Amino acid sequence: MKASDVSLILTTTQGDFTQLDVPQLYVEIQSHRASLERSMSRQISFEDALYSWMENIYHPIMDQVKENMKVRIASSGKRLAEAYFDIYELAQENDFRDIPEAVQRYVDENGKSIFDFMLAMLHLKRMNEQKQKEAI
Repeated sequence: MKASDVSLILTTTQGDFTQLDVPQLYVEIQSHRASLERSMSRQISFEDALYSWMENIYHPIMDQVKENMKVRIASSGKRLAEAYFDIYELAQENDFRDIPEAVQRYVDENGKSIFDFMLAMLHLKRMNEQKQKEAI
């Protein structure tokens, strides 16, 4: 993996992932690239594969992670990247033909009650307050 690929991945995902997540994303993009090349019967650049992956896989999943309240509740306590990777694995099972179904499966398998969600948020708030006190 070239340094330029790492930089491009981090830039296009706009801070949703850390450098530690890049190898897994790189594998996803290369897998998507191979699939595109098979279907198109020609080679494509990494950049073209990246932009196709962003449009057809990354954004449909990450938009749900960020905007769907049920997903946010199911993924409370996790980084956005972790929720994305979990849903990606579920969507991969049907070759990304039904990302909404994968999102629903994620919610069903990881769903928490609103009570659990509120407790998790309270715990995070207390942890942040503790960190602020320790920093002083």
